[in-house]
Amino acid sequence: MWKRIRTLTWTGTILMTSGWVWGQTTQTATYTYNGLPLAIYSDSANVITVANIFVAKALKATKITVQIQTQYPNSADLKIYLFSPEGTRSILLEHDCSVANIDTSFDDSAQSLYKDFCPVTAGGPYRPDQPLSNFYSDTSAFGTWRLAVENDSSDSRSGWLTAFSISVTGTTQVSPTIRPQTVVNAASFSNGGELAPGEMVSVYGVGLGPTAAVTAPVGALPTTLGGTTVLLNGNPAPISYASTFRVDFQAPFSVTPGTTVAVQVSANNQTSAVATVNVVETSPGIYTIGGAGSGPVNAVNQSGSLNSKINPAVKGSVVVIYASGLGAVNPALTAGSVPPLSPLSQTSGAVGAFIGGLPATVTFSGAAPGYPGLYQINVQVPPGAPSGTQSLEIYAKNKPSQVNTTLEVQ
Repeated sequence: MWKRIRTLTWTGTILMTSGWVWGQTTQTATYTYNGLPLAIYSDSANVITVANIFVAKALKATKITVQIQTQYPNSADLKIYLFSPEGTRSILLEHDCSVANIDTSFDDSAQSLYKDFCPVTAGGPYRPDQPLSNFYSDTSAFGTWRLAVENDSSDSRSGWLTAFSISVTGTTQVSPTIRPQTVVNAASFSNGGELAPGEMVSVYGVGLGPTAAVTAPVGALPTTLGGTTVLLNGNPAPISYASTFRVDFQAPFSVTPGTTVAVQVSANNQTSAVATVNVVETSPGIYTIGGAGSGPVNAVNQSGSLNSKINPAVKGSVVVIYASGLGAVNPALTAGSVPPLSPLSQTSGAVGAFIGGLPATVTFSGAAPGYPGLYQINVQVPPGAPSGTQSLEIYAKNKPSQVNTTLEVQ
């Protein structure tokens, strides 16, 4: 039976130490959750709980330890698995013992297996059911690690996952390192692992470009910037920004929805491994002030002023907002080229908007004239829209933009 998956992304404290191994830097990075507990449901709820931790260091792992803590009445009900960013799995516990609560660390070098010792008090370390050395063959520890907890034995018992941390020791990697989930919409920083024709995309990773960030000059986008090149199926893509940890590029309009594309970053005479992402028709995101992907949108009022609390949009007026990922345009454009003022290239699919929960008329949607990779949407504020800070959402072929974006209405 398939179970629903409830996922929570956890962030927390990062502690690092360093040294040297055969001329290479070795580091230990520890990521610890400091937030609210995550529920472990009864078997009848049909839910697998998944906690995510993003490891931001590119390390070739030589040692991994994990610490978990649960408040749950019978450990024998539970399966607890750890998955690496590359999908490698190690079983920490699987129907082991019959103790209340788990509060221990797992380390391959421990003397005893957890299931042999069955500790009734906090302690450790213990060896997991499967060795954590399973992960040593992965190319890098960089990316999202997933801890999956499932109760598949009891309809009457439930509990909490209250703590989770992972420590990775390994040699630092200087070659470009990316993951499919770190290929995101440049406006929303969401929709990881996919891209749409014409979308401006941000790739996050390590070793991706120059220490001092470089922005493309005005005009058509180059395919190499600051010594960095982004390859899609081996072909260079237009780049607007390059730095050590982030590269922005425009996806070709020629990519075919329903297929996949291989993304690689080449920098410092080295090329990353392939990150395979899905091609979709649209992947809409709205640009926000400050570039956080949420909060006030980057919008221009009909008067020409920047939309803000001081300069709210008049009801019935038209505001201009900027987006990424709205898909194909007509007349067609070449990625990286400067969209002309005439003829305007309009989106091929339907684009809609809501302001303050009310449908808003879209008077234009297409490539922003003069700005490579940017989409422009002209939206009329509904006459009946509430005043003040209002939610703003757009839809491209019925796919929504990110949540928590706002517009100021007079």
